[in-house]
Amino acid sequence: MTSHEKGLTYLLVAAALMSLDAVFIRLSGLHGFAPSFLFGVFSLISMTTLTQIREGNVLRVAKAGGFMLLVSGAIMGVSGTAFTLAVQKTTVANVLLIMSITPIFSAIFSRIFLKENIKKHTGLAILLSIIGIYIIVQGSLASGGIEGDLIALVCALAVSMNFIVWRKFKQLNRSLVVGAGGFFIALFATPFITTADYDIKGVLVMMVMGLFTAPVGRMFNAMATRIISAPEVSLISQIKIVIAPLIIWAIFGEVPGTATFIGGSLILVAALGQPLYSLYLMKRAPVPAVAE
Repeated sequence: MTSHEKGLTYLLVAAALMSLDAVFIRLSGLHGFAPSFLFGVFSLISMTTLTQIREGNVLRVAKAGGFMLLVSGAIMGVSGTAFTLAVQKTTVANVLLIMSITPIFSAIFSRIFLKENIKKHTGLAILLSIIGIYIIVQGSLASGGIEGDLIALVCALAVSMNFIVWRKFKQLNRSLVVGAGGFFIALFATPFITTADYDIKGVLVMMVMGLFTAPVGRMFNAMATRIISAPEVSLISQIKIVIAPLIIWAIFGEVPGTATFIGGSLILVAALGQPLYSLYLMKRAPVPAVAE
């Protein structure tokens, strides 16, 4: 197996595992901030343990990350909390479609904070995404899922912001950032929970998610990004937009509305068009001549 094939395998495994996040939250039967707290606690345990195993000294890695480790963890705390709330308040398809525009928000934030120019095809993708989100939100106004859509939008904005932080501070340890994110997710949820919010089934389901599928998926995703190109990562990561709603449909019978299909089609065109165009440009780029 070539390194590229290995990277693609990592990414497919990551997409499949990360598709299960919304499924586990629904299966847990927990409501409000209860699943957020467990997700945070178990992610903190799993990712700090993983960092200790891989790096040998988690405290040294934390000190190296410094203040920005906390900033990135807090931003991830917002995105993780928003995600667990969003999938409870609107359809999973809506959440994942809105989340799929994360790279587009990243382009906007790159322009604001890193002074990077927005290319013409990116501008078109932004326009299509705005129209798509508008259509989805209009459908949710009629069906009562508008709150979940808006929370999903907050999640996408937070994830996009973290991408900018990671690009600016490349020395941040990714696994420990996820662990810090787990700490903040649990911290944000603590004021809103009681022991009466939990049962054995819910705790066990969230334990599987927090200790295994979520961290392992994110670990494979991080490994893949070191091997294959960013456009390929963006393309294959969109698989979860299909996988998770299908599983939710099979288990819970949740069928997205017409507005989701129409708006979602525009968002998918925008989300998939970006990496496809980038791959096209990469293939057209001339191969550097080898000096004789």
